[in-house]
Amino acid sequence: MRSNVLFCILMLAVCAIAQPSAQDLQDSLDADSLSKISLALDVDTNGVVDTNKVEHIDAGIEKTSDAKYEYFPSGFFMEIAYHAPSVIQIPFFGIRNNRRLWGKDGVGAGMTALSVDVDIRSDGVRISDEFLWAFILSMLVSGSPNDPTINREKRDRISEWVEYILIGNTYWALSEKSRIGLFESHHFVDYGISNLVYSEGWELGWSQAAGVRIVYSGSYKEGGYYIDLGGHVRITNRHFRFGAFVQLGLFGSSK
Repeated sequence: MRSNVLFCILMLAVCAIAQPSAQDLQDSLDADSLSKISLALDVDTNGVVDTNKVEHIDAGIEKTSDAKYEYFPSGFFMEIAYHAPSVIQIPFFGIRNNRRLWGKDGVGAGMTALSVDVDIRSDGVRISDEFLWAFILSMLVSGSPNDPTINREKRDRISEWVEYILIGNTYWALSEKSRIGLFESHHFVDYGISNLVYSEGWELGWSQAAGVRIVYSGSYKEGGYYIDLGGHVRITNRHFRFGAFVQLGLFGSSK
């Protein structure tokens, strides 16, 4: 009997000692699991933050690059100008490139395939034909496209300069997004055919305009519209004129 009582007392003592150890083990396992979950959440959170930072930086660089020349008027263009007090100038089929002739950012040089001046006078209307000279001289410089001895790149470059000198224009961007800038427009003036109709002597000379250009709609990727405001001088062997210059133009995409 006494041995049974002693055995029961020993069993109760063992259970009392073992129970706290099991509880401590369970608490340790639970704490370790929570620590692993917390670490996983921290890693995921850090990953999301870093990704957002990279995307934000890349997007900012792209936006800045596009915005620099957002309104630059390059590519195809057509214009109509009024040389006060009596001349209307209409250039057709123009092309402007901001790197081809000058090789500088923010400077666009252009020329037109066809440009005529309509000179309204008291005794009738005269229409200029200087574009014929530009076309003929350009073709003479370019030479035959089938001639293997011709350096095509060099000849094309010279041909472009001939066209630019005879019927050309330039734009210098001034504002941050190239929306405002300075322009100049020049061309050789010839009234050969019209003066023959009126039995007059051959009239030829030079026209020069300059001022401020404002691009009021569009972008360099999609095209748009601009207005030029300034002054002009026209000097020929028969007339000398100067006055205000107003020009409206549209341009296409440079891409």
